Amino acid sequence: MKNIADWVASYLITNGIDRIFMYPGGTIVPIVNACLEQNIIVERFASEQGAGYAALAYARLTGRPQIFMVTSGPGVTNAISPLADAFYDSLPLILISGQIGTKDLASRPSVRQRGFQEVPTVAITAPISKHSVCLDSVDKVFEELPNAFALSASGRMGPVVLDFPMDIQRTDLSLEFDLPIAINKIKTKISLDSNDLDQLEAIAKVATQATRPVILLGHGAIFSGAYNEYRLLAEKLDAVVTTSFLGLGAFNTTDRRSMGYIGHTGHFVANTAVAEADFLLVLGSRLDVRQTGTLTDQFVPKGKIVWVDIDETELNNPRVSVDWAIKSDVSEFCAALLPKIKERKTPADQNWFEKLHVLKSKSVEDQPKKASNFCQPKTILSKFSSLIEGKDIVVTTGVGCHQHWAARHLPFAPTGPRLLTSGGHGTMGFDLPSAIGAAIAEPNKRVLCIVGDGSLLMNIQELMSVAERNLNIKILVLNNNRLGIVSQFQLITWGDDPASGNFCAPDFQKIALGFGIPSYALKQADGDENIISDFWNQDGPGLLNVSIDPESNIVPMLLAGQKMNEMWTGNQHE
Repeated sequence: MKNIADWVASYLITNGIDRIFMYPGGTIVPIVNACLEQNIIVERFASEQGAGYAALAYARLTGRPQIFMVTSGPGVTNAISPLADAFYDSLPLILISGQIGTKDLASRPSVRQRGFQEVPTVAITAPISKHSVCLDSVDKVFEELPNAFALSASGRMGPVVLDFPMDIQRTDLSLEFDLPIAINKIKTKISLDSNDLDQLEAIAKVATQATRPVILLGHGAIFSGAYNEYRLLAEKLDAVVTTSFLGLGAFNTTDRRSMGYIGHTGHFVANTAVAEADFLLVLGSRLDVRQTGTLTDQFVPKGKIVWVDIDETELNNPRVSVDWAIKSDVSEFCAALLPKIKERKTPADQNWFEKLHVLKSKSVEDQPKKASNFCQPKTILSKFSSLIEGKDIVVTTGVGCHQHWAARHLPFAPTGPRLLTSGGHGTMGFDLPSAIGAAIAEPNKRVLCIVGDGSLLMNIQELMSVAERNLNIKILVLNNNRLGIVSQFQLITWGDDPASGNFCAPDFQKIALGFGIPSYALKQADGDENIISDFWNQDGPGLLNVSIDPESNIVPMLLAGQKMNEMWTGNQHE
């Protein structure tokens, strides 16, 4: 090893990093070149945002922090959206950014820019990262890189930012440096403390006496991965199961106990179950406004709530009233609670259980128009539902109507299909690059990328990254020539939808063909079934552009001022 860049590359290898996700630029080149020399795969993308979202998907599927590299200045500012996604959806990521030299950084502190392509990286990124630091000395490099791996993956996971001046990257190594070895400080499990353990008997008693028990599984339940324990809890408590939007897949959505996901665009039956529950066990969900609605006193108006989360800050600042707030990893809590739950002396309210099943069977969400030549979102997704059910594939989406239609009408389960989407930050353009990251992480599996016409345009340049790698990604474009979810909000609130209701999408089929990707189109509801078959069964990438009815909305929807089981049903199709 000749210099610090060489040491960084070697340290990455020691910590299991076999590739980096990046977009090139001058101030990050020393580390990039060192990675290449040490046979680390350099995954170059068409944009920083593309590289960042691919890294997030790879991290989500492998469960390990991944390296996202950008240059200084615009490289950093273009990386902000993926960084925010990692922060708000608790994904392990290490952003290494290039920076101007330390002498320039130390000079003229009152000047707004002290070198070409300088931005104040630490100041910009600190609010949306677990830790952000400028490595302005060799000692900091040796301290902070090991710390980044430990911190990113410990507790509530998230991103760490290392801003790396170019002269530090190029500093010669000598024997006077005390080189650290790889360390493993990662601690993802947070166990119950003695006070919380003492409350388990009371929680178990209330749970087994409840007549309408509901389990709510959040994103933390997926991170924890105690899928068998969730099933056992549901059986022992004779409970129905709901999830948050990001918790989809923590429980098999085709299971009889599953009622779907709750909240703003959730399943009506799931919202009804929560509104009528007399006991709610929340595992790894932060209960934000998109889940509970604005009427927090009506979330579970006649029931007890147990809230288990790894984040003490969330627990100390609840939006809704809870009876027990337990700081613990979800798997640790389940393992401790299960032995405390004795067999129920009487079953839960079976009449209520059956009422929910009747409501579930009605499938009131997004009923198709009967008289329309356009494809309907629920109809087209039902065709793909039958293709993917029970299959170990990854589904990625962008943000918009297509995202919620996919969540409502596709099956998800712990063993697949699995959903990757942007939750807390809600970023359009998450879809295609995250599909690429998923395909790189699991090259022998198929990835279904569901996009809207607006969201796809955010990172459409990454079709290049799909084509040059010949990835097995199927891109399903639900094209309604409308920025649908914003248009719907404008129409509900103001009666008009300027700038969003008439969105003139380009010819995606031709664009994909220009990148060398086989492409298809469905323009009418009675379109050729062979088109879907050809699109789905071909080897390598493909794009299917489906002309969706521009009047299709997300219906029903939980609006401000509504109770969980009183969702908006306006514009419901006859």
